[in-house]
Amino acid sequence: MAQVREQSLNQAPMKQPESGADDRPDQTPGARDDVVETPVVPSEADRELGRGAKQPTHIPWAGWKKVLKRTFSEMISDRIGLAAAGCAFYATLALFPAISTMVSVYGLAFDPNTVEPQLRVLRNLLPRPAFQLISERVHTLVAQPRGTLTISLIIGTLITLWSASAGTKSMIAALNIAYEEAETRSFVRFQITALSMTLCAILGAALAVALLVFLPAVLEFIPTHFGFEAVEAGTQTLLRLGSPVVMLLFVGLAFSLLYRFGPSRRVAGWHWITPGSMVATLLWLLASIGFSYYVGHVASYDATYGPLGAVVGIMMWFFVTAYVVLLGAELNAELELQTAMDSTAGTPRPIGRRGAYVADHVADD
Repeated sequence: MAQVREQSLNQAPMKQPESGADDRPDQTPGARDDVVETPVVPSEADRELGRGAKQPTHIPWAGWKKVLKRTFSEMISDRIGLAAAGCAFYATLALFPAISTMVSVYGLAFDPNTVEPQLRVLRNLLPRPAFQLISERVHTLVAQPRGTLTISLIIGTLITLWSASAGTKSMIAALNIAYEEAETRSFVRFQITALSMTLCAILGAALAVALLVFLPAVLEFIPTHFGFEAVEAGTQTLLRLGSPVVMLLFVGLAFSLLYRFGPSRRVAGWHWITPGSMVATLLWLLASIGFSYYVGHVASYDATYGPLGAVVGIMMWFFVTAYVVLLGAELNAELELQTAMDSTAGTPRPIGRRGAYVADHVADD
């Protein structure tokens, strides 16, 4: 393979980009010895590995095996575990400000008392200490008068957003590691990006809760007023399946937006974000259920850590969540490295001028 690449390079020498041709400063991400920067004329062997793929589904199985192998290697060699631990710490600190802001925003349009019952859908997804901690905080907030919630929103939104954005900032930094990027955004742009993503997450969570509130009412209204007996018979089944599906759709959408706008790079096309989002969502669901079973039936954080058991439990759950998010990011990054085609959004650019490390390099398998 190395010989094929050397011949291809001799046949198609790379023209150095002119000064100012790229809209980003020169990138100096973590060096990797398994990628090349020079565009390669696809040979038959390259095509079998998906070098000319315009989306992940065009990559043959031989290429996917290379992608999965590199993803596993990156997960155990990069500082992903340390980055996930940092995300878990900051996410724990940001949890209560985020919950306070979500309940306040939700209370502007809906009855805050409807939040608590709908959060029970998380009972089977979160570890018991984490669910208890969140449930108790929500119960305290919804017990306040509605006027207090509104005043609290007006006075404290910016403060709570700033506190809650700490978790988002740590995740953005971890995504830069996964995508081999150096943070090049200005301080102001970085803060605006983090605050905007935090606010969108809070608004999305409030809308998801609102949907969970109105879904039972809609399913009850249809059979009652239109006489659809089949709908009435399946209402309970739809309720049981609908709530987790809504939560999973929200999680998957949140992961996709995080992968697209989080890293300091030219945004990737949706085709190159979807695989990691789907894998991360599925692994998040399985890991959450497995961790919940482990905490409830195998090990008890309350017995080991006493009053701190709930905090330790939710921090560990945040660590698992951050780890699977970064796993999805690593998968997306390796998929982009597998092709020589432009994987960024917008008008295709030649390699070396795409504004993203993984789009400007090709894995040297």
